[in-house]
Amino acid sequence: MVVPVAFGQPDTGHVVLYLCLLAVCLYVARTDIYERRIPNRTLLFGMLFVVILALLFIEDYFWSMHALSGIVFFLGFALFSFCLPFAMGMGDAKLLGFLAFALGFQEFLSMFSIACVTAFLTALLLSLTKKASARDTLPFAPFVATGMLWQLLSLVLDFV
Repeated sequence: MVVPVAFGQPDTGHVVLYLCLLAVCLYVARTDIYERRIPNRTLLFGMLFVVILALLFIEDYFWSMHALSGIVFFLGFALFSFCLPFAMGMGDAKLLGFLAFALGFQEFLSMFSIACVTAFLTALLLSLTKKASARDTLPFAPFVATGMLWQLLSLVLDFV
């Protein structure tokens, strides 16, 4: 049974979905910082949870568009990771493909833009303060978690 919500308020299914995605991103960010890897089991669990949640609670989940977004972005990032392995790892490609599937095209691009901007600003700050050089690498998952937090806040507060 679907309960109607007032205009401007997000439905519970989308909020729970975004909270689940944020939890996955935070866990993955932690492992990416300390171990420099992204666990496949976490992404698989997240994918399973997204599918079950979308089946049971989200009526306007367009499976074909979300699947297309996930596949296209995963293949694009996987190709990028294959061609430039020092720039992006395959775990990042899998994480971004999973989020593209879960969020859909528009929300994913918003989240990814925030992640890229925060990563750029952090790299610039570290470079200007001589804490890191151009040869150093940064784990990307914490910035993805920042972008996911932004998506959750924009959904709940309705300001984007």
